[in-house]
Amino acid sequence: MDNPQPTVSDAAVTALHTGAVRQQQWDGRELETAAEKAPRSGRVFLSGTGFIGDEQGDLKNHGGPDKAVCCYPAENYDAWLREGRDLAAGAFSENLTLRGATEDRVFLGDVFQVGTALVQVTQPRTPCNTISRRWSDWDLPREMERTARTGFYLRVLREGHVAAGDAFEFVSRPTGAVSVSDVVRTMDAGVADRDAYRALTRAPEFPEKWRRQILRRLGEDTLL
Repeated sequence: MDNPQPTVSDAAVTALHTGAVRQQQWDGRELETAAEKAPRSGRVFLSGTGFIGDEQGDLKNHGGPDKAVCCYPAENYDAWLREGRDLAAGAFSENLTLRGATEDRVFLGDVFQVGTALVQVTQPRTPCNTISRRWSDWDLPREMERTARTGFYLRVLREGHVAAGDAFEFVSRPTGAVSVSDVVRTMDAGVADRDAYRALTRAPEFPEKWRRQILRRLGEDTLL
C-alpha cells in the first residue's frame, strides 16, 4: 500500500444534523434511538465526543471518541436515487453530509479542518439494523457494504464550531494509508483474498478491534 497522493479537494459540508434519543416505532418494533436527526442552522460546537445536541441510543456500538462524528457523502444519495431509492440527506443518520469526500477519496488517518475544528478519519461506518427498520428495507445495509457507500467516522483532534457550508479541507494523510472503500470491500471479501485481508492489519489507523478480528479469522491470533 503505497502512500497515495491527497485526492480530496473542494469538499464541503452540505448539511449538519443532530438528534436526541427518542422512542420510535419502526417496521413494527419500538426502539430508543437517535437515528432520526434534524438539520441544524448556524454554527454548532463540536466537542471531543460529538456535536452538542447529538445523542446515541446504542452506546455499545455508537458514539465515543473514535466515532464522534458520522459522515455520509452527498454523492451516495445521487447514486441511490439513480437506483430507485429516494433518500434525502440525513437518511443514514449522519452528522455531516459532505460533497466531494467520497469513500474512495477519503483514507483512514486523513486529517481535515472543518470550521474551526480539526478531525481525523477513523473507520468506515458499519451499517446496522436500525437503518433497515427506519426505512423498512432489509436489503439496504447489505447494499451499502456491496457498493462501499457506508460513510465513515471521525475523531476530533481539536474542538471547534462547524456549520453547513463549511469547507472540508484536507490537511494530511499517513504513509501507507488505505481508503475507506478499500477497507469496506476487503473486509467484505474476508479470507477470499487472504493477502489483502492480512495487509489491512498493517494499515495505519486501522481499528485495533478489526485487526484482532482479522488475525483470528486467518488463524494467526498467536500474533496478537
